[in-house]
Amino acid sequence: MSNAVTTRNSLVPTTLSEAMQFSDVLSKSIMVPREYQGKPANVLVAVQWGMELGLAPMQALQNIAVINGKPSIYGDALLAMVRADHRCRGVKEYLDGETAVCLITRSHNAGEVEEIERKFSVDDAKRAGLWGKQGPWKQYPQRMLQMRARSLAIRDGFPDVIKGLISVEEAQDMPAPMKPVQPQPAPSGPTIAERAMAAIEPPQEAVEATPEPVEGFALRIPGKPTQSFTVQMDFADAYNDLLLKVRRARSLPEAERRTKMKALEEANAGTFAMLDEDLAKELHDKRLQYNAGLGAEEKEASND
Repeated sequence: MSNAVTTRNSLVPTTLSEAMQFSDVLSKSIMVPREYQGKPANVLVAVQWGMELGLAPMQALQNIAVINGKPSIYGDALLAMVRADHRCRGVKEYLDGETAVCLITRSHNAGEVEEIERKFSVDDAKRAGLWGKQGPWKQYPQRMLQMRARSLAIRDGFPDVIKGLISVEEAQDMPAPMKPVQPQPAPSGPTIAERAMAAIEPPQEAVEATPEPVEGFALRIPGKPTQSFTVQMDFADAYNDLLLKVRRARSLPEAERRTKMKALEEANAGTFAMLDEDLAKELHDKRLQYNAGLGAEEKEASND
């Protein structure tokens, strides 16, 4: 990247070739958010979005997230972008009883000064089905009210600065869009979802064999061919998909689903040892979380 420039202490690529190389390097680092690890194309898109918004590459990776297939930006970064704009004359946020208020003052070319005030109350959150919702709304309700009022004020007052983006906090509360069912060409091999369903169904014949050596990150499915991934995050995505398929297999008793998930983890113990410690722990904790949920369902069914 010989032509890359340094702006405000941040290395910025100046050509597409440099950007692709830059993104590839960043995608291999564990210091970028997990959703960008091993995905240089996603890194490239996020960096490009950041450049259009005035964010340096690392700022973009830390503050831009894809929620339900659409890019969004964290509320604190939205506020920073507005405050940095020369037309912003001030931002005031406060809580008026059970109502969060955000007041932004903006100047226009003709010398006019406009005040944009937006509110979001507990009643608004209740009507939207957000109040008491598991997650941030239950843990930090006042903060979430503040973020909603801020997002509304910024979207109405500075749409030219945020270029159509919404806050991550708001995007996370929106339901995922329904995807239209379209005919797909026959794949050349089994998809991850097909392999996941195969893991749920018992094999036709019980075959015990020594696991064959596989290069990269091997995903071993009891009684099924071993899959290999060159990037650990691809392995993690496929493994998570299998866990979720087993967790949702309501045709199987809860105890059998727990047994299958444990067997899957034991079969991949060797690959777990190759993963980053935090990632391996996250996959293990996910199985325990599903186990706890199945245990609760089993107990509830027995009480009925």
